[in-house]
Amino acid sequence: MNRNDNSSLWGCGILVLGGLILLVVALIKLSTARVETITVKDKERVCDSSNSCRYLVWDRDGDVYENTDAWLSLKFDSSTLYGQLEEGHTYHVKVNGWRVPATSSYPNILSIEGEVTK
Repeated sequence: MNRNDNSSLWGCGILVLGGLILLVVALIKLSTARVETITVKDKERVCDSSNSCRYLVWDRDGDVYENTDAWLSLKFDSSTLYGQLEEGHTYHVKVNGWRVPATSSYPNILSIEGEVTK
């Protein structure tokens, strides 16, 4: 084997490893989907120093959710969903993911399944 063959093998190995990592992340995200009932306490658009923004939603139980587009879940309507959530109202929402403080990640609201009427 010459040097080019080894480089080619390393490149393929890295590509396969990257694909496997992506697959594992996708399966974890999709397997955590669940419906939760939340009463919206507050909501806000938060941007970081690189102007990357996301919507955050707080509920009355002190939980925080994010509302961002999620290509793995085929969700591309975060702005519309954010506009539909009203403070003081209670909703059944489909979410996925977990709260991971080390990475500042929150469960992502995928859809509003319905508003709870009193």
